[in-house]
Amino acid sequence: MTEKRKHLPAILFTAAFFALCVFFSLGMLLPGAADTADSGDMPQLLVDGKISETSRDDFEEWFSKHFAYRDILVDAFSVLKEKVFRTGNDQVIVGRDGFLFFAETLPDYTGSAPMTDEELTAAADALKNLSDYAREHGAKFVFLCAPNKNTIYPEKMPLTVSSRGEAPSNLDRLLPLLVERGVNCADVRPALLAAKEERLVYHRRDSHWNNEGARIAVNAVLEAADIPLDLFGEPLTAMTRDFRGDLDSLLYPKTPRYDDEYVLDLGDRFRYLSGGSGLMNLDILTQYGSDKGLGMGRSLVFRDSFGSALIPYFASCSGSARFHRALPYRIDLLEDAQGGTTIDTDLVVVEIAERNLRNLIGSDARIVG
Repeated sequence: MTEKRKHLPAILFTAAFFALCVFFSLGMLLPGAADTADSGDMPQLLVDGKISETSRDDFEEWFSKHFAYRDILVDAFSVLKEKVFRTGNDQVIVGRDGFLFFAETLPDYTGSAPMTDEELTAAADALKNLSDYAREHGAKFVFLCAPNKNTIYPEKMPLTVSSRGEAPSNLDRLLPLLVERGVNCADVRPALLAAKEERLVYHRRDSHWNNEGARIAVNAVLEAADIPLDLFGEPLTAMTRDFRGDLDSLLYPKTPRYDDEYVLDLGDRFRYLSGGSGLMNLDILTQYGSDKGLGMGRSLVFRDSFGSALIPYFASCSGSARFHRALPYRIDLLEDAQGGTTIDTDLVVVEIAERNLRNLIGSDARIVG
């Protein structure tokens, strides 16, 4: 073999590498080719009249997010990883039967980072303080933990990931402490586990429960609060395929993929006064057509992203409802900020995802008095 032919593979590889670099660099000049979810501007070479010491690193980081056709390549690479190698990315775990899981729930699933006894005690004490404060203001209080998806669907997790087995979860250890303190809890796990045998209660391609899972959770809260409403007793049956899951969006930023969702038809029972029903909206207010709604006057729900699917249900059975997404919890909303008088409230709900139980520590910091 001649010397030239021996080096031919290396030459071809080098030529292909530089051709791709030129292609993706020049492609940035084409309209729309470099569109990306990251809207950051190109870093400046000169800062205060001097060459920035971090200009090279800043440009490399910017270019990695803005080169031409980036999102298309990310989609293609994600398809290859999911369908062939059964892997996701640092945020998404590819499970079985088309299920995706949020990587942040992995420590709970494996039991690799359990809460300490001190942390559990602090979380339980905070909830007790919130519960006592609500009771002092004439409201019933219910704590609702939204189970991680792999708590309800462990059989859909990849076989390469070992579960914690029979070891108790953080929630298993927290609930008895709450019972000891007289905190009213809605443990929705048994109802979700039973219902999943007949129908989906979480999205396949999203980290949250679907409308059916939310219906089950709301019923568990109403039962725990001893509120005799039979508004949402029948399982949802009609489905559409128009829901885009958060985990799918993390895997495939360019090409939308859609998941099944149960159709929730509550008619025009309520309207949004502010905030809308967006996942990340901090403060949402709703109003029913009458003062007492279909059973309750005012509800105050502290929520995270799982609480978005709960909004239509609680808004439908409350004369007015407020859904707040902030920590520490705005329990002071039970009082009139101007006059210092109690605002009549029937129900206070604290909903939090299982993976975020540590966030309960210090969540009572806004208690007035």
